[in-house]
Amino acid sequence: MRKSGTDNLVPAMKSPSDAPSTKGAEQFEIFPDYGPTINKRHMIAAAVVTIPLLFGVTGLAIRHAAVASTLAEPGFESYARALCRWDCHWYVDISERGYERFPIPNQSNVGRWGFFPFYPMLVAVIRAIFPFPTIVVATIASLACSYAACLVAWPLLKKNMRAYVLYCAFLLSGPFSFHFTTFLSEPLFVLLTSTVFLALKRSSYPAAGISSALLSATRLVGVLVVFATVIEMFQQHRERGGSPLSFPRWVLGRPDLLVVILISPAGLFAYILFLYVTVGDGFAFLHVQRAFGRVAGNPILFLWDGLSVFPKTGWLPTAPQWSALAAIAGLALSVVLIARKQYGAGIFCAISIVVPLITNLASMVRYVIGLAPLILLMAVLLSASKLTWIAALFLFLVACYFMTVAWIGGYLALV
Repeated sequence: MRKSGTDNLVPAMKSPSDAPSTKGAEQFEIFPDYGPTINKRHMIAAAVVTIPLLFGVTGLAIRHAAVASTLAEPGFESYARALCRWDCHWYVDISERGYERFPIPNQSNVGRWGFFPFYPMLVAVIRAIFPFPTIVVATIASLACSYAACLVAWPLLKKNMRAYVLYCAFLLSGPFSFHFTTFLSEPLFVLLTSTVFLALKRSSYPAAGISSALLSATRLVGVLVVFATVIEMFQQHRERGGSPLSFPRWVLGRPDLLVVILISPAGLFAYILFLYVTVGDGFAFLHVQRAFGRVAGNPILFLWDGLSVFPKTGWLPTAPQWSALAAIAGLALSVVLIARKQYGAGIFCAISIVVPLITNLASMVRYVIGLAPLILLMAVLLSASKLTWIAALFLFLVACYFMTVAWIGGYLALV
């Protein structure tokens, strides 16, 4: 065994005045021990910050190439406008003009109330500071939200670098990356959802409550994350030896936890109050769904009807089939989350799929890929082996181009 530098120096000491030599030797030994650890941490931190940045640039280049293949106009604004499809136009109108008090014939015979206000408000605030076109500001904001969502995902993935790379690739340069990089609610929804679950993982309940409140103002199903919060509290109570029956009394005895539960739906309640004051109907966001063809029905029948719409020519599934398959895959992944004892995340995702499924299959693909716990789980499963990880990464990047072309072309399954 190699002798330490301190052992070599001790015999040479002749007086207490030589003690500083020992101190210097100790310092010499400490730095080699900790230096590699510090350097490794710095390298990992640099990789965590750089990887989503690289995929952000890569995805931007791929989507720009897809846009250039269909449009001749150059420039970032033209690119941003080309990707602004379907619900994106509603968010642009809300950010620029707010909500109308009633449907306007020949202008807007369907109210904008079905689209929640937080992200359009955020873009409006940013636009007031940086006076650029709304779609340009929103596109940059969406890229920033998706980048931040990647950073938040790192601890949620338990510092699994393979899964992290795959997750970043999916959000920023994957087949559905246009959903996370244009003016839709997905970028902010994924970021806030990830923030909630990270806060719950760290038992930071105030942060979880604030994030949940903002989430409930971003999309209707955001209010459902309160179930994940309560489940996490229940698990903590059980780990401390508490019984299920004593859980309500335990929560009531903890004002801090009670406040977190109560403020979680604050965003939704604020929007209800706003609609009541301005429109006269606090639930206009629900009642307007009929104008979009959403009427409550049997979700199982909706799935069956979607799967039954076979293509008339070719072998590729139809848009209804893709939507039905997305819902089934999302529910299956939710069950896997529950099986892996991620009860809060699994139940949140399952309910978030079933709620829109009660009306019809419209936008189901977008709803499923916007559930962060499902995408995190998918990244973990696909990164289990190096072969599947490489294959998935390659397919993500290749599919980005063709799916972007399909999005620009108005393919209904992607709406």
